[in-house]
Amino acid sequence: MKTFNPAYSLAALAAAAMLTACAGGASQPATPVAEAKNQPARPAGGHGLDAFLGSYDANRDGVVTRAEYDTIREQRFRAADTNGDGVLSEAEYVAEFEGRLKRQYFDQGREPDKAYEQAIKQAHVRFGIVNRARDGKFTREEDKAIADRTFKGADTNGDGVVDRNDPPRQREQSGDGN
Repeated sequence: MKTFNPAYSLAALAAAAMLTACAGGASQPATPVAEAKNQPARPAGGHGLDAFLGSYDANRDGVVTRAEYDTIREQRFRAADTNGDGVLSEAEYVAEFEGRLKRQYFDQGREPDKAYEQAIKQAHVRFGIVNRARDGKFTREEDKAIADRTFKGADTNGDGVVDRNDPPRQREQSGDGN
């Protein structure tokens, strides 16, 4: 039987409340904006508009401005940087993701399972991708580059904010006729 460590769980939840999806999360739908008006922004997991709004709409008004997005990402990066050296090690990066994943499982009343284990393994793979310099240090500059691409990709209508007026991205057709 596994034991529950409340100190570890509280630390993980605190980090989860502050840290981004430096990586993608587990697939849990976000709380609809109308129901979440008085709740703080929190990692929603997954991809798509609901996850983006759930993760970055701090004031729960249904709109994510670039300033709001950048502020939350910076807060989360700082919270994940547990040793205060200004970069995230692979362990810090994965711990942040695991904190969000644990929160999602807790919210769903689920125990960690094979999918949970796979998600943790994938977080290690993602670290190797986001750490472009391949030096074991995920920097704010690397995070900013990801943030720029992510926000631009979510702001599909190009109006400078992400909200329900942003149509879903269209998948690009392959050039071979498939």
